[in-house]
Amino acid sequence: MTGMSGVLAGCGGGDTDDDATGKITDKVLKIGVIAPLSGDRQPAGDEIVNGLQLYLDFNNGLLGGHAVELVTAEEGDSPQTAEAAAEQLINSGVVAIVGVSNSMLVKAVSAKIEAAKLPMLGTGGGPASVNSAVYTWSTSYVDDEPGEALGTYMKDKVTSGKIAMIAPATSGRDAVEGFRSAFGTSAPQISDGPIWMPDAYNPAAGDLIEAIESVEQLDADVLFCHAFGPAAVTLVKQLRASGLDQPIYAPGLFTEGTNLAQMDALAQGIFTAHNYAADLDNGFNERFADNYRRRFSAIPTAASVAAYDAGQVLDRAIGITGAEPSAQDINLAIGRVGTIDSPRGSWQFNQTRAPQQKWYLREVRRDGTLLANVLISELSTLG
Repeated sequence: MTGMSGVLAGCGGGDTDDDATGKITDKVLKIGVIAPLSGDRQPAGDEIVNGLQLYLDFNNGLLGGHAVELVTAEEGDSPQTAEAAAEQLINSGVVAIVGVSNSMLVKAVSAKIEAAKLPMLGTGGGPASVNSAVYTWSTSYVDDEPGEALGTYMKDKVTSGKIAMIAPATSGRDAVEGFRSAFGTSAPQISDGPIWMPDAYNPAAGDLIEAIESVEQLDADVLFCHAFGPAAVTLVKQLRASGLDQPIYAPGLFTEGTNLAQMDALAQGIFTAHNYAADLDNGFNERFADNYRRRFSAIPTAASVAAYDAGQVLDRAIGITGAEPSAQDINLAIGRVGTIDSPRGSWQFNQTRAPQQKWYLREVRRDGTLLANVLISELSTLG
């Protein structure tokens, strides 16, 4: 979807027959969506809105028997813009919020929604520092988990030599710490410590010169890379242009969305850990992925699955609350939704309000004429 703003109505709303749709009241609930709706980050916003909209399509436009409106707000690229988006939605009368693509903005949004006592279901990664919140939930993952999943896998695979860990200085710290903790903080393979990149979302090639030179000096055998969006694309291009052809292992965002097309052949052979792969072999995912491709002419991502599952969670939670659900009632009910059957496999909320779920190893390979994150194996269950 492009050019998304204002209010998007769920399919099959108030004019449908109550008996046919299961609608229990004429009251329309407003659900807020915080996502990047324009600019370079818009594809990530599309994934969030598309995933949630697909659930509404499957569910006659209802959540818990109530017709809904999706009220969108621009996430932007700073804590200030994210706070403004949260404030806008709170003032518009939404009973819950879904979204936030950039995990570095979750803390700013969380502060607003905690003060307003309004539940939010995050669909991007989230910093571990937000785990103690009351109204901040995640249907995605915590930022240290992709690194943890890879660290556990790689400690048995890379038993000698050096691993270069490359990540943005601020947004990459959770992923790196998860990797180091699982691999073994005192392991000689990672004893040289991380190589920090600038935090720019879309860095110029020259911005990475110092980091690339540090990788060259380390003479590593394997690379652990964390970056997302254009930064991941630039990093791969600069590494390969510098003659650094070592195997790359990365958290899943590294090769998600439009990154594969932009990396092109350079992406082949990159391994990533993520909580979803579009080719997962289960009936739910086959139906979901097929419908997503036909509806939006795109391959579903972990973010679109997280948004779809946010719809599932809200549907079940609002259904628990009855005819007059309040934000506080919905928040309490979220803790009672139990196991969620999902395209990624079944999961449930843990005590920190994030999913306990399976993680998967994927490799970028040709799938016909297109590059795809192809499922290799199950890694572990985290959360």
